[in-house]
Amino acid sequence: MMRASTIFFAGLLSFLLVGQAFAVDDLDDQLERADELRQAGEFEEGLEFLKSMREEHPENVEVLWRLSRIMVDRAMLLEEGSDEQKALYLDAVPVAEAAIDADPEHSWAHLSLAIAAGRAGLVSGTRDRVRLSRTVKEHADKAIEYDAENDLAYHVRGRWNHEVASLGWAARTIVRAIYGGLPDASFEQGAADLRQAIDLKDRIVHRMELGRTLIELDQKEEAREHLRAAIQMRENDPMDFRYKEQAHELLMSIR
Repeated sequence: MMRASTIFFAGLLSFLLVGQAFAVDDLDDQLERADELRQAGEFEEGLEFLKSMREEHPENVEVLWRLSRIMVDRAMLLEEGSDEQKALYLDAVPVAEAAIDADPEHSWAHLSLAIAAGRAGLVSGTRDRVRLSRTVKEHADKAIEYDAENDLAYHVRGRWNHEVASLGWAARTIVRAIYGGLPDASFEQGAADLRQAIDLKDRIVHRMELGRTLIELDQKEEAREHLRAAIQMRENDPMDFRYKEQAHELLMSIR
């Protein structure tokens, strides 16, 4: 007959394992709920939901990168240049850094930092903007390194190439002399990254950004094709309405 102590410890182990399984299931359910809120465009509710999740799971990479992303999403809909928008952009950066600390090889953690740094750069002074621009490139590269199928990482790197290539010669010289310069960038590389993003997953934002880059390359006919495609595509992301508006504005500018 099994001794009472053996039965007790076997039961305790079974209880702990079942409890652990329930905990994992509960976290998965919460992450699914967070994704549903973002997909529905409920950024404010999603932000509060993920903040509460972070209190319960302070070092969980899946919670942290999602929190950083939705902070940026929420900020994009606020008044341009408002204190609240600036605060959210800037606060999203350390949250993404915490996600990388939690899992240094997580592609979406690196992508979330690249996105947050890009937005934070828009509301920062020149020195910080240059530093954050380097961060965008570094972590977009790492996001691709850890997941070569991450289409949004190619998009971010493509947009980074566009923005840096848009700097005039005088601005680049000043940046190099005072702040140590930026990695090499070109419209051609930006277009290549955006084409790769489209090949991996065709999104409105990819088409719009490629159209914008092709205009800089004076390839206006192809730019029109991508911009028209962006406008006609079905919306799948809560920010797609904004990207369609931008595509329409770009199309009007080259008619």
